[in-house]
Amino acid sequence: MEEVTAKVFRYDPTADGAHRYETYEIPYEKGMRVLGVLLYIQENIDTSLAFRYSCRRRRCGSCGVVVNGKPGLACMEEAKKEMVIEPLPNLPIIRDLVVETEEYEERIQNISPYLVRRKQPEQEPEKLLPRNFATVRPLNQCIECFSCMGACPVNGINWKDFSGPTTLVQLARRLLDPRDDMDRIPDALRAGFVHCVACYSCVNACPVEIGVLEGVIENIRKTYIENERVGYAKYNKTWKDIVVENGIVNPFILMRRTSNINSLLSNMLTGIKFILKGKISLGSKRIPNHEEIRIIQKVIGEKR
Repeated sequence: MEEVTAKVFRYDPTADGAHRYETYEIPYEKGMRVLGVLLYIQENIDTSLAFRYSCRRRRCGSCGVVVNGKPGLACMEEAKKEMVIEPLPNLPIIRDLVVETEEYEERIQNISPYLVRRKQPEQEPEKLLPRNFATVRPLNQCIECFSCMGACPVNGINWKDFSGPTTLVQLARRLLDPRDDMDRIPDALRAGFVHCVACYSCVNACPVEIGVLEGVIENIRKTYIENERVGYAKYNKTWKDIVVENGIVNPFILMRRTSNINSLLSNMLTGIKFILKGKISLGSKRIPNHEEIRIIQKVIGEKR
C-alpha cells in the first residue's frame, strides 16, 4: 500500500517551550487532499492535532496552511508522497496549525469594508448593468483565507506601512463598485498599496485565482493617478525611465530618485531587509533586446 509521509508543525504555546515537527505515515488514496491527511492523523493517530476546517469545498477559507513552503487551502491542495505542513506565517500560533487572524481582520476593518451610499438611487429597484460590475465580480470571490498574506514578501517583513493583499482586495471591491460614493484613495494610501513589489506571489497563492496584481493593485494605481496624485505618478514615471535607460531596475537608484531626504534612509533600510531575505536581487540580468524598448518608448511619445 502506498503511503504519505507528513511532517507536521506542532506547538502549544501554553505548554511547549518551542515548536517541533512530528512525522506521520498515512495510507494514500487516489485524489487525497492535505485536509484528508490531517483528518486521518487526528482520527487514527493523534487526536491532539489542532487545525481548522469547515466547508471542505474552497468556500469558507478557514483551512489555510503552508504545504511544502507554499500557502494554500488544505481542502484543495493535493497530498504529496512527502509533505511538510505548517501554519500560515507571520501570525501568532494558537495551537499547531491554528493561527490567530485578528490582526489581519483589523486591517480589513480599517479600510471601511462596506458600501457607502451618500445619495439615493434614482429609481427602485435600482438599475444595475452587468458590464458595470465586470471588474468587481472576480474580487467578490475572495474568501479571506489569507493565503496571499502568507505568500507576500512585503507582508513577510512585517512592514507596518503595508496592510497586505487581502486588505487591498477588500478595498478594491468597494473602490470599483459604481454604487460606492466614498473616496477610497486615502484608505488605499494608508494600506500601503504603493509598496507592492509586483512579484506575483499573491496571485500564485490565491486558491480562487483572483488576479490581485492586475485586478486590484493596477486598478487602485489607475484611480490614484487619474485623480492627479502626483507623488505616485512620479514613482511610475521614474520606474519606466530607469527601464528605458538601463534595461534593468536598480532598487537603490529607484529609491534615490523617488524619495525625499527624510524618507530615503528609511527606504534604504527596508531595501536592505528585502535583499537579506532574498526578495531583491542585485544580480538581475538586463532585459534582452533593450534597444527595442527604447524604440517603443520613442514611438509612444511621438503618438502622444
